[in-house]
Amino acid sequence: MGILTAIPEELDAILSVAREVRAERNGFLRARIGVTEVVLAAAGDGAGKAGRSAAALCETYAPAEILGAGVAGALSPELSAGELVASRQIYDASGPAPAPDERLLSRALSGAGVRSATLLTVAKPALSPSEKAVLATSIDGGAAAVDMESAVWAREAAARGIPYVVIRAISDEAGERLPRYLSTCMDEDGSIRRSKVVAQALAHPGSIPELLRMRRRVRDGARHLAAFLERFLSESV
Repeated sequence: MGILTAIPEELDAILSVAREVRAERNGFLRARIGVTEVVLAAAGDGAGKAGRSAAALCETYAPAEILGAGVAGALSPELSAGELVASRQIYDASGPAPAPDERLLSRALSGAGVRSATLLTVAKPALSPSEKAVLATSIDGGAAAVDMESAVWAREAAARGIPYVVIRAISDEAGERLPRYLSTCMDEDGSIRRSKVVAQALAHPGSIPELLRMRRRVRDGARHLAAFLERFLSESV
């Protein structure tokens, strides 16, 4: 199985439940989680890096399945921080992405505490409750969350006929605000530059509590996701 993540916190949490981890020369990692042999990557957030990483993993290793894993922001008020969602359907600015594999989705949803949701992939982070509310209006009912990579992963996997599913942990709720300057800290690939975030935080010290809360939520969500993946990949199928 190929496992795609975006940021180091997501990958590090997953590696904490992995065994026999070994680095490949191309930057990918091989490991075993549960009973499953996996290849992992954390390419960075945003569509550009996500697409290149997914394409390289698929073409180099031809995995039997792809699992996208990471955190997401809630668009629906009923989703709470730390809750896990599995991709019922995925959209981006181009419209619906190819549907996730029904068998993988069913397996994910059979896990305790996992609910189905629509994932909306966007080019910039949704920072305020009002922005999230506007995005939520584009979803036709049901629980929904927002991220910056899922649709790209879905399209790369589907283009090669590889079944996939995306599992995400909610890091910020629909009514919560993230630091406003995050959208100004992006590079040409759509990734958020951490050095710019630090500089902006120092320039706007009142935002530091929001930033620390976000960092804590990301790490907590990633650990929750990793624990789920350990159980999910321990099942013989």
